[in-house]
Amino acid sequence: MFKLMHNNKGTLTLIGGAEDRQSNTGVLQKLLEKTQPKTIAVIPTASMYGYELGDEYRACFRRLGVDNIEILDIKERRDTEEARYLDIARTADLIFFTGGDQVKLAHVFLHTGFLQVIKDRYFQSGLHLAGTSAGAMIMSDPLIYDGDDKDFQKGAVFFEPGFGVTASITVDTHFMERGRIPRICAFLASGHSKRGIGVGENTAAFITPDDKLEVFGAGIVVMFNADQMRYSNFHDIKENELVDVDNIATSFLVQGSRFDMTKWAQIKPSRRKKIIAAS
Repeated sequence: MFKLMHNNKGTLTLIGGAEDRQSNTGVLQKLLEKTQPKTIAVIPTASMYGYELGDEYRACFRRLGVDNIEILDIKERRDTEEARYLDIARTADLIFFTGGDQVKLAHVFLHTGFLQVIKDRYFQSGLHLAGTSAGAMIMSDPLIYDGDDKDFQKGAVFFEPGFGVTASITVDTHFMERGRIPRICAFLASGHSKRGIGVGENTAAFITPDDKLEVFGAGIVVMFNADQMRYSNFHDIKENELVDVDNIATSFLVQGSRFDMTKWAQIKPSRRKKIIAAS
């Protein structure tokens, strides 16, 4: 059994990047319908253009009906100690991390009082937490980066500690669009993580306090389970050699699909179409 449960835990929304910020029926609209926030804190730290990106999300969320949006223009670790940013972290209903560089997020926020406030509120006080692209990947522990164009080569994928909101589960984004199945499978073959979630663009994995995951958006979410992996040569080969791995289980989820993360199994819909083999 794989249990993530905490008392009074909040919701977590993992968005695969490139979400529609123009329509009123997209992933962000669905996020607001699910969480009903009165105040949103947007943290654009991962981006090189944090100020401009923050303004873009402010305009988007206001157009979608939320008036109180705070942009936390945190650029360095010392910025996390500012009283006004800590006050917002303690009071916002929804905290949203934008895309950019997930490693930068780790270096700025890990082991800070600011991050501890957010995690305490998420695990204990029902905070709604969300991130897109790098902002979703940082929720992992371990956090992965690089290795996109290296197929299954050992050593191509790097990792370090992330926020640990999804402890022992590694999150990847822009997933199908950037061909990242090899990246996450090679990483799982290393044994540093046993579970993975790959989220496609303009798609979200919405995780409830009881660890039920629901997919909404235009693309696919892929769930990976390496618990029953029968073989991996990862620790027997040299750097840059190809990884050989057997039996990483996958579930492909689409709009409306639901998944029980405690049992790590899809929640079957009441009516399911049968697959008829071609004659």
